[in-house]
Amino acid sequence: MERIGNKVSYIRKPLARFSYVSAGLAVVSLVLTVAALGFSYYTRGNVPLWTAAVGFCGILFGAVSVLYGIFSFMEKEKNYLLAKVSLAGAGSVLFLWLIVLIV
Repeated sequence: MERIGNKVSYIRKPLARFSYVSAGLAVVSLVLTVAALGFSYYTRGNVPLWTAAVGFCGILFGAVSVLYGIFSFMEKEKNYLLAKVSLAGAGSVLFLWLIVLIV
């Protein structure tokens, strides 16, 4: 519901197109991050090379998700709720990787 002066608009705005892509990439990034960190914990740090590749893919998918989330805000007259949630999720994953790399 959007207020315009004294009137209320009941027309629902559709979600931004790029926010769907951003949400999908954020979910993939989260899955890859959990897989890499979980396998690293399971093997007590003695991980094979493919685990590093999975972790790096998680970082890349998170970065691309943030980019698509930003692009979704450039669409006019759309609902940005899914884009905001995707940005928060992908940003959290990237922050987690930053902390892991610093430690």
